[in-house]
Amino acid sequence: MKLLDDTLDSKSTDVYYESSSRYLQLTLFLGALVSNIMFGFSLSPITKEISTIYGVSQTWLQLLSVSFTLFSAIMIIPGNILSEKYGIQYNIKLGCLLTFIGSLMALLVNYSFWWLYFGELVSLVGFPFRLISASKFTANWFYPKNRIIIMVIIALLFNSSTGISIKIPLFIFGDYNVELDALNDYSQGRTYVFQLMAFLAGIMFITTVPALIFFKAKPKHPPSYSASEQCVRENYTKAAKMLIKNSDYLKLAFAFSLILGPVLLLTVQMEFVVKPFGYNLEQISNVILVGVIAGLIGDVVVGSFVKKLGKYKIVLQICNATTTFFYGFLILSLVLKVHWLFYVCYFFVCLCSSILALTFEFSCEISFPVSETSTIAYLGLIGNGFNFLQAIPEILILQVGKESTSIITLIIMFGIGVFGNFVSYSINEKLKRQQVDNLHDTKQNLESQYDTD
Repeated sequence: MKLLDDTLDSKSTDVYYESSSRYLQLTLFLGALVSNIMFGFSLSPITKEISTIYGVSQTWLQLLSVSFTLFSAIMIIPGNILSEKYGIQYNIKLGCLLTFIGSLMALLVNYSFWWLYFGELVSLVGFPFRLISASKFTANWFYPKNRIIIMVIIALLFNSSTGISIKIPLFIFGDYNVELDALNDYSQGRTYVFQLMAFLAGIMFITTVPALIFFKAKPKHPPSYSASEQCVRENYTKAAKMLIKNSDYLKLAFAFSLILGPVLLLTVQMEFVVKPFGYNLEQISNVILVGVIAGLIGDVVVGSFVKKLGKYKIVLQICNATTTFFYGFLILSLVLKVHWLFYVCYFFVCLCSSILALTFEFSCEISFPVSETSTIAYLGLIGNGFNFLQAIPEILILQVGKESTSIITLIIMFGIGVFGNFVSYSINEKLKRQQVDNLHDTKQNLESQYDTD
């Protein structure tokens, strides 16, 4: 393999070790990522209430809840170019700035609802700038053996912040009844919305400002050969051509979208899916909390198995198959109207679909020598673009608001997941980046022994 031969022939004087400030930088990165998620998902569980209070179509709000997929697809390429040319610190800081500006715009919601709407959109534009930097950040600051664990930590915060962001508005609104508030021209509802936006703006300040000031792209000394200057990566101008020719990468990208997309869409559209079956806001809140807990457990379990086994493909296949299996039983639980079974099935769907960290690291391995940023950027472009396209007809079906339309939507998503399983089974596990690091470490150890002798 020419890539490995070139690596063995390369000379490097770098000393590889982890910087003492790596966990400070990890904290700043997590704050930057969490800020956008918490602000972007904050309207998902109260879209019907917001629609009534401000007199806007529910379709606008439903589209907003899934528009992060569209903006990710659109902004990923500019974000990738910015990162490749100038470093991921510019991605992180630009994303944080957009989120903070968006949160300030949302404070003007009671002057016009569209301040909130466009504030959310401004924030969502900044989301892909941070997400595509995750694997590059991990590679720049941590040893290869620790990458999957750090990605698990990032995924843990991703999942927990998604759940928290959905719980916050439900906590603020409490047992709010929009029909009763109509007698007061929705004054109480408007107050709750402003309180929600003020609370979120405070969180945005705490999570984004430190990253704007102190975040660094990489340490002075790299933690591995693949993160060093000696390891030449293909730039973004060649990345697309290389990835298009990499059939395993394309299969992984589509499988990731086909499995995780239906789960994500179910979560953000939960209110529209289950309300026809008699679920109220409190019950929906509890369902989502169950999913968050399951996702946290799943991230730890999946990450631990990958680290222990050193195998990405088999763990991914198990996750995909079990996710689809429990998704099918989740549909059955709604048909039978067995609430406790729905909770159980949703728990296992979220637990088994905790594949974010696994997929990010697996894609970086099989796409090497393409950089981590380009790898995740095109993974997001494919995945988010497809997710947005599949979400549009499903949102339109859910607009009818009947039990049958919820079931039809879930069956469509179940079928998409089944197809994703078939795609994932044909992926070849070629851990190219890992091989390069291992071979270079072996070479340095041999040279060290020779010098000692």
